[in-house]
Amino acid sequence: MRILSISGQNIASLAAPFRIDFTTAPLAGAGLFAITGETGAGKSSILDAMCLALYGDAPRLSAGARSDKVPDAAGEEISAADSRAILRRGAATGWAEVRFAGRDGLEYIARWQARRARDKVEGKLQTVARSLARAEDGQVLAAQTQAVSEQVAALTGLSYEEFRRTVLLAQGDFDAFLRADTGERATLLEKVTGTGLYRAVSIRVYERTEMARAEHAQLLARAAEHRLLDDAARAALTEEIAARTAATAAATAERAGLSEALARHRRHAEAVRQVQAAAAALAGAEALQAEAGPARAQLDRLERAAPLHLPWQAAAEARARLDAARSGAEAAAASRSLAAQALATRADAAARATAAGTETEEAFKAFGRIWDRAAALDAQIATAATEAEAARTRAAETARAAAGIRRAEADLAAAETRAQQARQAAEARLAELAAQAPLADDWPQLRRDLADHRAACAAQAAAATAAQAAQDRAQALAQEARAAAAAEARDQAADSALAKAAAALQQALAPLEAAHPPARTADLARIETDLAELTRALRDGAEAAALGAAAQRAATAAATEAALARAQESAAKQDLDRAETQIAALTAPLEQADLALSDAARSLRAQLSAGSPCPVCGALEHPTPAEAGLAHLAERLRADQAAARGAAQAARDALTAAQGARATAEARGTQAAEDQRRAQTRAEAARAAWGDTQPRVSARPLAPALPGTPDPTALAAAQDRLCALQTAEAAAQAEISALRTRLTEAERDRERLRRALLAHRGTRERLAVQQAETAQEAALAEARRTEAAARRDGLALALAPALARAGEDDPAAPGLAERLAATVSAVGAARTGLQAAQEALSALAPQLAAARRDSETATAQAQSAAQAARDRDGAWAALRAERAPLLDGQPTALHRSRFNDQRLAAQRAQQAAAADLATAQAALAAAEARAAETARAASEAATAQRAAEADLAAALEAAAMSAAELAALIALPPGTAERLRADLRGRDDAVTAARSALGARKTDLQEIEDQGNPAEDPEALSARLAALEAEAERRAQEIGQLSAELARDAATRAALAGLAVETEAARAELEVWEAVNKAIGARSGDRFARIAQAITLDVLVEHANRHLADLNPRYRLRRAAELSLQVEDRDMGDTARATRSLSGGERFLVSLALALALSQMGGKGTFAGTLFIDEGFGALDAGSLDLAIDALETLQSQGRQVGVISHVEAMQARIATRIAVRKEGGGRSSLRVEGPGV
Repeated sequence: MRILSISGQNIASLAAPFRIDFTTAPLAGAGLFAITGETGAGKSSILDAMCLALYGDAPRLSAGARSDKVPDAAGEEISAADSRAILRRGAATGWAEVRFAGRDGLEYIARWQARRARDKVEGKLQTVARSLARAEDGQVLAAQTQAVSEQVAALTGLSYEEFRRTVLLAQGDFDAFLRADTGERATLLEKVTGTGLYRAVSIRVYERTEMARAEHAQLLARAAEHRLLDDAARAALTEEIAARTAATAAATAERAGLSEALARHRRHAEAVRQVQAAAAALAGAEALQAEAGPARAQLDRLERAAPLHLPWQAAAEARARLDAARSGAEAAAASRSLAAQALATRADAAARATAAGTETEEAFKAFGRIWDRAAALDAQIATAATEAEAARTRAAETARAAAGIRRAEADLAAAETRAQQARQAAEARLAELAAQAPLADDWPQLRRDLADHRAACAAQAAAATAAQAAQDRAQALAQEARAAAAAEARDQAADSALAKAAAALQQALAPLEAAHPPARTADLARIETDLAELTRALRDGAEAAALGAAAQRAATAAATEAALARAQESAAKQDLDRAETQIAALTAPLEQADLALSDAARSLRAQLSAGSPCPVCGALEHPTPAEAGLAHLAERLRADQAAARGAAQAARDALTAAQGARATAEARGTQAAEDQRRAQTRAEAARAAWGDTQPRVSARPLAPALPGTPDPTALAAAQDRLCALQTAEAAAQAEISALRTRLTEAERDRERLRRALLAHRGTRERLAVQQAETAQEAALAEARRTEAAARRDGLALALAPALARAGEDDPAAPGLAERLAATVSAVGAARTGLQAAQEALSALAPQLAAARRDSETATAQAQSAAQAARDRDGAWAALRAERAPLLDGQPTALHRSRFNDQRLAAQRAQQAAAADLATAQAALAAAEARAAETARAASEAATAQRAAEADLAAALEAAAMSAAELAALIALPPGTAERLRADLRGRDDAVTAARSALGARKTDLQEIEDQGNPAEDPEALSARLAALEAEAERRAQEIGQLSAELARDAATRAALAGLAVETEAARAELEVWEAVNKAIGARSGDRFARIAQAITLDVLVEHANRHLADLNPRYRLRRAAELSLQVEDRDMGDTARATRSLSGGERFLVSLALALALSQMGGKGTFAGTLFIDEGFGALDAGSLDLAIDALETLQSQGRQVGVISHVEAMQARIATRIAVRKEGGGRSSLRVEGPGV
């Protein structure tokens, strides 16, 4: 990074705004420049401004303690390290700004600003404002204090401490580095090179080692806390679980039988309910069928009205067309009348518009000459008005300028009077305070001595307080030690008692565990499991037999139903064939009879004559049967045909029902065969399960004997025997578990007491150490008190003469410093006021003379401008008087435009009236044509309407229906007939389905009754089943508890297995950390920090020797033991010398070499293009000074620009480019850049 410019105002003594630009001549081409000035002029304030702008801190703020307070002008105190303390006294605001190039090559501007409330000198200090912006576009990148510091560090690659090591080098730190002992040098080296990281690593390694040791000890303690079941106890638990499982299986078989009996009761009750429900459904369906009579009649009427829809619609449409035609004719006649009236109106309006157009045209021509004269006068008046306004404006401006100049003259005269009064007052005040002037001159040293005396008094009081506190802590620690010893004795006695109790429990537990090993419980549990499997096999065999019998009965019933259905199907087919044959035989005669009775046949018969051939068949004989007999025959044939069709439909329905019944019966037969096959398979599986399990049960030592084939009685006896064995074993295991629990609790209590005893011993050791430390603190506090008292007395003796001159005798008196400071402040204020008044008078004299000259000139100019304005106003008034009579004073353009608009409006109105007249004539002709057309259409619509009404009347008569009935039927919603037809069909189908369902439910009920019901009633069966289920629930809970105990033991075993692995891993990790800790770890972090500091010091010495070869080739630095430094004197045969033996100039050159070396090491790889050295070059002779300057100039070849702060005249002469800081009095300084070309 590179510093491009530094700017600021009111930074310490630099009151005026300043800017140091390193990018312009002469600084731009100077590799080395000096910042010169007297002591206290403000040279270092430039560097403070740079640090404030970049980091919000400054080197001078870091020198003192941050807890120190300094007074502020606003009447409050601020921290001595507060950056606002750099704001110049008497300034309301101050700022610092740095323009720099970052690592990315871009330019940025960092700004710091402090201000007081309301920008008043007496205002309270406000929060510091900081910002960082990109220079090329002014984009603000950060505006918060912390954010600006972070952004600056990121852009420069340097933190504040690194910046001070690489860009800003202060001599004091490195001289202290040479003087320091090993410990102090380590601290300074850690501060300036950032090797504190290694101290943190050393402390972290130590802490991590202690953590690993604690984790390993914790794992060992966890392993000692757990107690496991032995194999016998686990086996006993397993057997007990098996026994209860077997009992549960036996009870399950009995529960299955009871459930089946209850199910048979429920199936019979359900069948009875379904028969009753089916009968009720049939009755309801028949009732709904009977209620449908009105709906059937309505459907008949709708079917008769269907052919009449078209005539009805035609008549309605004819009536609508007639009404529309008549309305159109009436409207056309009205339109014709209105068109005639409109034509007359338009003709009158056209005549009036023509007369008005002629009148306005004549008036427009008459005003032509008047408008021309008025327009000429208007132009002259506008010019005169502009000139008059300009003259008035000039007169007003000159008058205001003259008044302002006169006020400025008066202000300067008043300021001169006030400055004279202030000078007189300051001189009088200094005369009053002449006796206090020596006190003001010696005030800085006197103030330091007073502060040191107060600090010594406070140190004495603090040391006395600390000594008393140490004594109090010693007494408290002694009391705590006595209490810890008593608690340790109590815990030891309790541990002995618990050891005896544990031994007694172990003696009682041994014989019980030998008589009832855990394997016995596991054997019983396995037997219980096997008996449960035999119970399931027995139950499965019984259920399979019952299922097979039920399937056989179902198959027999299905075969019977299928045979009956096939017989019914055959009979229905025969009935259908007979009915269709009869229908075919009746169709031809019926058609002939209908033809004979038709109107055409009757007409032809009337035309026949005896002896003439028939025109149809050519016969000569024409027998004529009686028409009444022929009609009777046709009616009888039609009735026979309808009866045959009904029989055919009934046969079809019967055939469909028979086919459905046959399919249902065949499906039930297939399902019954499948059920028989599954029952056979299940029975075989049950017998195989019994055969597989019975040998395994018989082979167990504690199991009762069982037959090779399923035997319910033998199985029940075996289950009873097993239950008795499990009960006895459970009681024994419960006693063993209780003893084991008591033994575990005793061991846990002993472990707790052992930990408590260890804690007591640790407490005693800690208290002993604390007592020793407290005694040492008391001795040290007493020593500090004695030392502070001696320092206080010495300072009081030194202060006595000065206090006596001020009329004071006690350096510790309350308010002494404030009283003395007030006196000194009064002297300083009077001196400052006198100087300020004199400077003000000197500055006001030339200003006042110039103001008086300016006032006279301005007054003459104002009078001349006023006369010119009055002349212009007179000319303007004369022109306005001449123009006023013309056009009634109205503007010419407005008057001409108004008359022209009236003329044009009249022309447009005449044209519009003519167009309206033509339109009205055309509209009348069109209205007459429309009236004739609509009259003709109305006549035609009346004729069509009468024809449609006649057709509708004929259709209604043929259908025997009135117009009102037809209208009511047509008004019904669309789809009414279909809905009625569907509703009637649904009612008929519901009756048929209900009859079929009732027959099926009666058949199901008969089948269930044929199977028979259990002898025991449902209530008794339910009670027995509930008791069995409660017993099964109890056994399940017991099995769950036992299984949980086994699971807990297994989980503990698994956890301990993992814990062993964790313990081993923790031990290995502890060994690694102990090795690392032995190498670099330490509680304080010194071990690794010293290693890193030694290596860093070697690198630092190497870099410094390169620079020292240029500065003073006689010497070379080298590291001696640990962190000590020595110099090798080459002129003395490389003799090693202590750094304290160097002269002042030699020490400076060595310090400078170290400073340059550290600037290379302190930036984490960031190259700093600008370097400031605040060194004391005054200790160098001319030759050494030349060498130092030459060495600094060589840094330019590395791309660096070096600035040196110095007041040495020889250096100022050698360095052509300078930033000169000069005192101006009153605590103010100014600066300017000097060099070639300036």
